[in-house]
Amino acid sequence: MDLVCPLCNGLYNIEFSCTQCNSKMVDKGPLVNIMDDYSPYLLDDITHRIDGVERERCIHTYQCLDCGFEENYSIERKKL
Repeated sequence: MDLVCPLCNGLYNIEFSCTQCNSKMVDKGPLVNIMDDYSPYLLDDITHRIDGVERERCIHTYQCLDCGFEENYSIERKKL
C-alpha cells in the first residue's frame, strides 16, 4: 500500500495557530515544493531523500496570516 500525505492530496485540513501571536496559520504546501524551481515536479521517492524526513512523514510549511511567521510541521502520511 502506498502512503500519501493527507494535505497534499486534499483528504483533510490541519490547522495550526501561530506560536508568536496565536493567529491562524495557512498551509503553504510541502517544504520540498519551495526548495527550488524543480522540486514540485519530482517523484515522491526522490523528495524523501531531499527533505531528509522519513518516508512516513511530509513536511509542510505554514505561515501566519497576521505576523508572517513561518513554521514547518511534520505531517503523518496515511495508507491509501
